[in-house]
Amino acid sequence: MPITFSPIKRRQFLAGSFAAGLSAVFFPKNIFAHNIDIKQTNSTDHWVFLSDTHVPSDPEKILRGQNPNKNYITVRDEILKLTDKPKGIIVTGDFALDIGTPEDYKQLVSLTAPYIDAGISVHVALGNHDRLNNFLDAFTQFKKEKSPVFNKYVTILETPNCNLFILDSLFEPEHVSGYLGYLQRQWLAKELDARKEKPALLFAHHNPGDIVDNQHFWYVVKPRKQVKAFFYGHTHVYQQSILDNVHLINLPALGYDFQNGKQPIGWIDSRIADNGIELTLHPIDKTRSDNGEVKQFKWLR
Repeated sequence: MPITFSPIKRRQFLAGSFAAGLSAVFFPKNIFAHNIDIKQTNSTDHWVFLSDTHVPSDPEKILRGQNPNKNYITVRDEILKLTDKPKGIIVTGDFALDIGTPEDYKQLVSLTAPYIDAGISVHVALGNHDRLNNFLDAFTQFKKEKSPVFNKYVTILETPNCNLFILDSLFEPEHVSGYLGYLQRQWLAKELDARKEKPALLFAHHNPGDIVDNQHFWYVVKPRKQVKAFFYGHTHVYQQSILDNVHLINLPALGYDFQNGKQPIGWIDSRIADNGIELTLHPIDKTRSDNGEVKQFKWLR
């Protein structure tokens, strides 16, 4: 359920066979294009992507050898030092740790405030480790009834080169899997049909294979050629694939990884042009061989 922070003053549901089938469909070989003339100029939209921050209330808490609070601050300070300020930050959940306690979100209010003070908006799609009501109690400027989809939070960010759709895949209470629902899918179809002139990029927390109504979701996406990419988190793996000429981009986690250092922990700097997107990986561990790795994805339809 996407929540938007504007620049204001501080103040196993899936059956195993079903999941396996989706995995085979949704994760073909990695494909990305290089040298597609995406330049870092005023003609590109500059955004930062984060995922799976898993921030706990305890600033000293260690999870899988990582301190999520420290990681959040380290990356935040890197982003705030950028000479070219991004238009905004998109976080594809899990924003808080475990079950999203009130104390977790109180900590996140404090950690996120410097972005707001710097005039950088933050947009969050809550994941399965989040809890909506606890979040809203902490971030009181957001109201559940303001969303155009009942019991879901959805956001459309219109930019010069594309439209960014932040979707709500949270399936409460306490389901690991994601769920969009009929009303959200109908809303998405309607809003996409009203915005055919620019590429559409979709963001949610869950990977396609872990969204219960994924097949119905893809019935909306597949025929609408303006949808160029789907960004998600959840798996703590940085990887890319293609389905029906739509790029599927799994963002790296920031809180911790599941593979003992094999996966990067960090953030993605993006430049969006009208013909594709450039992603630059910024891991916290600057000694990694993939530090600064650039991948360019050309829109395929």
